[in-house]
Amino acid sequence: MKNLLTANKASIFLFLVFGSLTGALLAADSKEPVTEEIVITGDRDNINLQLMVDQAEDQFFAIFNDLVDEDFRIECKYEKVLGSLIKQRICQTGYMKQELTTAATFNFFGMEYGASAPLAAKNSQMRELTLELLQNNSELRSAALNLSERVEEYRDEYGIPDDQE
Repeated sequence: MKNLLTANKASIFLFLVFGSLTGALLAADSKEPVTEEIVITGDRDNINLQLMVDQAEDQFFAIFNDLVDEDFRIECKYEKVLGSLIKQRICQTGYMKQELTTAATFNFFGMEYGASAPLAAKNSQMRELTLELLQNNSELRSAALNLSERVEEYRDEYGIPDDQE
């Protein structure tokens, strides 16, 4: 029985080796040239363009966050928004996150919370701070330009009009 099992293993091994050699010889005998380079062309899709915008945003925010205090730092993350199972990229400043937390706490206890005045003041400070940093920091300016170009490219590709203010 042992000799039969050994003989079967040997014949299977020889069959595999013979099959591999035959395949190699047939491939070598073929007159077709071997492909040296494969080039794939195509359009960038929505996901790739959005990824480029997200990366440019991350680069801008990383530089910006190094220049400002904690209240004005911008953090982006993917979250499921209310009423949807699809995660969306949400970017918020520290002060905005704090205001939303405070408003949610007041709402939970059934109380009204008027955040408009403090929030408007912080938004004004944020705008002034951003303009000042853009004027005085060439690295931030360069990142802002890159972000602007990526957003414009995305809008052009998908026919999204610029925001009108």
